[in-house]
Amino acid sequence: MTADSAASAARPWPRPAYGYYVTGILLLAYTLSYVDRQILSLMVEPVKRDLQLTDTQISLLHGFAFAIFYTLVGLVLGRLADRCNRRSLIIAGIAIWCLATAACGFAGSLGALFLARIVVGVGEASLSPAAYSMLADYFQPERRGRAMGLYSLGVYLGSGLAFIVGGLVIAATKDAGPVALPGLGSFKPWQLAFVIVALPGLLVVPLMLTVREPVRRELAGSEGGFGHFVERRAFYAPAIMGYAVLAIVTFAYTAWLPTSFIRLWGWSPKEIGIAYGSIMLVFGSGGMILAGMVADRLAMRGRRDAHLGLSVVGTVAAVPFALAAGLAASPYAALALVGLTSFCISMSIALAPAALQSVTPNGLRGQMTALYLLLINLVGMGGGPTLVALCTDYGFGDELAVRNSVTIVTVCAASVSAALLALAVKPYRRLIG
Repeated sequence: MTADSAASAARPWPRPAYGYYVTGILLLAYTLSYVDRQILSLMVEPVKRDLQLTDTQISLLHGFAFAIFYTLVGLVLGRLADRCNRRSLIIAGIAIWCLATAACGFAGSLGALFLARIVVGVGEASLSPAAYSMLADYFQPERRGRAMGLYSLGVYLGSGLAFIVGGLVIAATKDAGPVALPGLGSFKPWQLAFVIVALPGLLVVPLMLTVREPVRRELAGSEGGFGHFVERRAFYAPAIMGYAVLAIVTFAYTAWLPTSFIRLWGWSPKEIGIAYGSIMLVFGSGGMILAGMVADRLAMRGRRDAHLGLSVVGTVAAVPFALAAGLAASPYAALALVGLTSFCISMSIALAPAALQSVTPNGLRGQMTALYLLLINLVGMGGGPTLVALCTDYGFGDELAVRNSVTIVTVCAASVSAALLALAVKPYRRLIG
């Protein structure tokens, strides 16, 4: 142990109350980032009509436009998070993604919207590597599951709010025609929605200025660099890939489930936005909160493998619910089963960061998180929406079959994910002792 490592280890941990205060601010930032990221899902039909796009082109805006640069830039920003002031990195990222989301509202072509989505991804890539690294320095190992689970709530809070707010905005403006804003020009309803959801994120910047950069802890082993991951590939490879494949389920649902209800059952964007958004808020958030509490309690009782073990349980349980959701005879039964699927999937998503952070030294946590997010977004965000679209366009050849495509993709992805995570359990137990 170096002198710096010994000094940091001797420093008392921050008070839990302040740690949760920081967690709340980071959660707010993460939530708003997901609102900006997912708002497109409710506007597939008007964007597709106005820009004359196919489902596959829309899927590229959902996935690869955002994911490619989010992941590639994320590797660089993950390295910065291990060496630089993490608070400042987050503040810069918030400003960038908010302005880029507003720029989506000015887009009048596929190319312009694609470029704006790229910049949104660049800005948001700064958040999670720095946030997870900070949280690991604010909370002792046996408390991290709950804290990181709370932060991860942003996935479902943000997505749920995106559907609810997006549905209400579209409903309020759909009959109004183009809306003129002084000095900015005329906006179609879907363009105005982008501008509206971009603004609240900027309010997080002054809140982040109240956050203190924490002392870095658990530095031992950081000097191994990338070799740390290579030596422990028996755990990292199946664990990270398992979580990445699981993300296909989440992104396939968020990208195409609203559209499937609009096409198949004739629901309006407002109806499915409020219904699906509420399900994500209740079931998705509930699964994350419960998983973090249960895993931390088990860890305090000596079950140090609880974070990964519960991930396997949640993923396995999601498979029959996802299949049943695709076979349901009514939209309400389908929504209830999607809610149960989301509850199970959210358990695994909530516990992934704690499981990975627990065996990664401090000086590599930002890079590990960036690698984790690279695969989550390339495989999940890049693959989920596009696999569904390709299945619909070229498999069934009928846009009304999008529900069948969602079912095939989600059931297969959850099954593969469960197998991969199960492979990681044994090496994980060896690493945590």
